[in-house]
Amino acid sequence: MAEDKWEINAGWEVRGKKSICRWFVCWRVMGSNDTLVGALAGFSGGGSFEVERFYGKLKKKNLASLWVDFTDRVSDEEIEFDSLDESIRQLCESALDQIWEWNDNDVWSDTDEVVLRKDMKSRTAVDEDMLLFATAKPPFLKELCGLGGLTAAPK
Repeated sequence: MAEDKWEINAGWEVRGKKSICRWFVCWRVMGSNDTLVGALAGFSGGGSFEVERFYGKLKKKNLASLWVDFTDRVSDEEIEFDSLDESIRQLCESALDQIWEWNDNDVWSDTDEVVLRKDMKSRTAVDEDMLLFATAKPPFLKELCGLGGLTAAPK
């Protein structure tokens, strides 16, 4: 799927020669603007990184549910992500593909770090020690990053 069909909001912290992913959220709002599908990645603290698919429901542009792995991160109820319709799961996989278009999958495989690919740096904007890229900044984004286990989100 083409990148322009996805919304992306991402930030990388420049650390020497590499840029560490603090947050990367790729999503699409579907249906009557109440269904959210996508993937997220970024730093989750203690030297660890997250890379996850997600599915959510919006109510008045706020998160009403957020399925990640085996938990609805809003209600804290146990869920089965793989019980979602195949078309939804495929969209989530396409969002994961966007993460790896921007971040180095080889580094992830070798060190479990999510870092910006060097050839993508020119597409970002510099803000102090951060590299930023955004096609949108919806009101639910900061909450989505937090519930998704990331330690950072856009301002």
